Amino acid sequence: MKKPAIALVLLLAAVTAFAQDPLMAGLDAYAKSDWSTATLSFRRAVTNPGAGAEPWYWLIMSELASGDIKTALSDIQRFTVSFPDDEKIPDITYQEGRVHFLMGSHEDSIQTLYRFVSQWPSHDMVPSAYYWIGENLYSVGRFEEARSVFSLVLTSWPQGIKREAASYRISLIKQTAKEDELLKLLKMSHEESLRIIEDYQRRERTYEQAITAYQKRISDMIKDTRMGELEQQLGEEKTRNAQLMDRISELELRNAELAAGLVSGADIPASSGTANTDLSSEDPDSRRRALEELRNKARSLQTLYDQILEGEAQ
Repeated sequence: MKKPAIALVLLLAAVTAFAQDPLMAGLDAYAKSDWSTATLSFRRAVTNPGAGAEPWYWLIMSELASGDIKTALSDIQRFTVSFPDDEKIPDITYQEGRVHFLMGSHEDSIQTLYRFVSQWPSHDMVPSAYYWIGENLYSVGRFEEARSVFSLVLTSWPQGIKREAASYRISLIKQTAKEDELLKLLKMSHEESLRIIEDYQRRERTYEQAITAYQKRISDMIKDTRMGELEQQLGEEKTRNAQLMDRISELELRNAELAAGLVSGADIPASSGTANTDLSSEDPDSRRRALEELRNKARSLQTLYDQILEGEAQ
């Protein structure tokens, strides 16, 4: 009876000691995926005197598991400074690279992960580190570099845990390249369409301007032709009027001569041929002189006619 009792006492003591040890309690909670309890337990464990690197490492891992990446990054930096020679430094460095990626600090993540694979090329997490380097490059749009890194993961570690993820990213990059090419072609086609439309509009404006200019020229030509015709008609009318006036003057003179001849019974001399000739002259001065001569003759005959009429009346 004493042996079972002793064993029970020892078991209870071990359970009590386990419960009082925050590191062990944290590991138990971590194994159960109880991240909040694990984090609280590890946080108590690191405060114990001489706690060492172990509770800090598990505290960081529980913070990462719970998604508290900012606190995890702060504790990672503290771990690196406090335990630079600890065997967990490679793991912590890899986790630091992942945290930078999760926080969107892609350049910091790339530099940290490249430092990890350079310092510990035989580490089990090197394939994963290369994969996360590729993810960083993909996130910032450096697709060709990312495809090279993902291809390295497939060729160097064909059976690695990241092979499917790397293969999937390569297919996405190829699809993105096709889409970019299609977008480029679409852009070129759109720009060409705009250029053609602008060229058409420019040609249409030029055509309309040419039509307007032609219409103006035709209008001016019609106007000029009409004015020329009117001026020609006016000149012809002036010539005919001048000829009519000359003929009227000549007839007036002849009437005056006839009237004088009827009264006096004298023979009526024929009109001067010179005057008639001058009236037909194209020289304006000659015509004026001839016309004036005819008028003087008409006035003289009129005077003669008046004198004859007065003599008969007496």
